[in-house]
Formats: sequence, structure tokens, C-alpha cells
Amino acid sequence: MPKKSTPNVSLAKASFIQQRAQSSQSRQVKYGFVSLLTRFQTSVKDCHVGSLRAHHLEEFFYGAGGLSDTCGSTTLGRYRNDTKQFLAFCHRREWTAHAPDVLLDGIREKSTKSNRNRYRMTRDELRHLLTGAEDPRDVALVAFVACTGVRISEALGMRIRDVSFNKGELYVYLPKTKEEVTYPLASDLEAALRAWLTAYAEQVGPLKRTFYLFPPYHGRRFTKGGGVSPAGQYNPESPIQQPRLILAPIAERTGIELESGDGWHTVRRSFARILYDDCVSMGHDAALRIVQAALNHKTVQTTERYLGLNPERQTFHRIMKGQPFLSVGVEPGKVVPLDERRVGRG
Repeated sequence: MPKKSTPNVSLAKASFIQQRAQSSQSRQVKYGFVSLLTRFQTSVKDCHVGSLRAHHLEEFFYGAGGLSDTCGSTTLGRYRNDTKQFLAFCHRREWTAHAPDVLLDGIREKSTKSNRNRYRMTRDELRHLLTGAEDPRDVALVAFVACTGVRISEALGMRIRDVSFNKGELYVYLPKTKEEVTYPLASDLEAALRAWLTAYAEQVGPLKRTFYLFPPYHGRRFTKGGGVSPAGQYNPESPIQQPRLILAPIAERTGIELESGDGWHTVRRSFARILYDDCVSMGHDAALRIVQAALNHKTVQTTERYLGLNPERQTFHRIMKGQPFLSVGVEPGKVVPLDERRVGRG
């Protein structure tokens, strides 16, 4: 049973974040909880923790403007786990009337780690995906993720200054590790970026170094001088806010079926798979480590998960697929039936 007087969600959130900050050295983990729980606080109107019920959580996840409106099932699974940690924190202090599992009973996403072999596009499918992008900005964005394997959030954080055509390099800031990584600029990505930047400059004028590389459209709005800006222009001072709304129509136009949970990370996984296969075909012994470096993964295990199968299982497939196993070394017609062999022994 909850105590008679329980804190508001905002106070419980502050206590929980403080504990997380002390137990984890990752600032990214802390900020992730702050963002999620701030949205939860707004959703439940900062009510007392003791008054939380299952319908509050269902509304937070699936109601109008809820989490499901802005992310796929995989991310929702992670949000469910993070929310459960917060509710467990409150339950241990007897602030909630029900256990976390009861409050989250209506949330269908159970885990962020799926055992199914996730969809990965071939190189031909990625090229085909580019044909479904109608805007040069979208063509460049798809090419950017497909040719670098960066996370969509990292791509959207790029500025004009982060592209060097002269050096053939891209400078990508990684929020997870708080570092800037240099990526090589592939020729097909360079062509897509040049076409996009030309169209970008034609609409907004000379491009400043601080402009976002992939800006959103902004609607008609009032300007400082009292006029009204035209609708459908790019807003170079802001990054795209809902990238999932860009990829889904592109895939649909090209006939590529994306299941629930597939999205920009599918493009990232596809890059990893293609790069690994290329490295193996070129004879690189450290193919897995090369892909790990490209994806900026801390552990090889994470990279193996992205590839779908670990290297040993890949070797197993290459050895066995379409090859004889039990009949190795046996000439056709030389296999003696088991009954005859038994008679011979008798």
C-alpha cells in the first residue's frame, strides 16, 4: 500500500534521476531518463505517484501525442523497460499502490532485444530505395545513412561545416560517446550531397557553415517585420524532427516492405551487413573489427547482433550450404544399404 502522502511525479523523478546519476557514469543514460520522465510528468499532469493507475501508462504510450506516435515498437520496448525502472523505484519506497508489472500490463512491448533475424536490405535494395526519394534532401539523407551506417540522430545533427569535399571527409558528432569521428566520403554519397546542397542554396540563399545539413520544412508563419513567410521552405536553423515520416513513404513508393520496428536502423543494419560481406570477400581477417569501428560499437557482441549471425555461424553456413555432409567421399552407387551390411556381418 502506498504511504498516505506520496510525492508528485516531478519530485519522484528528481530522486530517481539523482540515484541513476550516482550509479551510472553515463551522462547519456541520465539524460535519456530525464527526457522520458519529463514527457511522462506532462502526460499525467504531475499527479501524485500514489494515484498512478494502468490507464495513465496506456495513455502515455498509446494516447494522442503518446510515445507510439513518434517511435517504433523496438524503441517503445526500451521506453517500457526504462519506465518500469522508475516505477520499481517508486514501489520500493511504497509510493505506488500497484507493482510495476500491474501498471504496465496494458503495454504490449515487452523487450528491446528481439531474437528474430531483423530485415537487412541488399545493396541493390538500398540503391532502389534512393529512387523513391522525391526531394534531393531526402535522397542525400538516405544516401548518408546507407553509406556511413551512422544513427539517424547523428546524421540529423550534421551541419554544413561538417562536410569537407576537398578532403573527402565527414565529421560526425556521436552523442553517446561525446566525441567527433571522421568518416570517409564515398563517391555516390558525395554526388547526392552536392546535388542537395545546390538545391538547398537555391532556396535559402548562400549556405552558412552553421546551417543544419538536413533541415525540416516549416509552414507559413509570421516574420519579425510583420509579413508572412511562404509555406514549404527549409528551416536551416533546425534539424528534422520526425525522420520516420520521411523513410516510410520512400519505402512504400519503391515497394520495400518495412515491418513494425523497421526504419532508419534497418538502413544502418544493412550498411553493416554489406560492409562485412565486402571485407570478407576482400580477404580482410579483421572484418568484424572493421565493421565494429565503422558502427562505433563498444563491444564486438553488439556488432555481431547487427550482422545477424556471428562469424562462426557464418563460416558454418558457408561450409554446409548446398554441400554434401554425410556423403562426403562416397562415390555414387557405392552406398551399401543398411540391411545388406547387417546380413554381411551375420
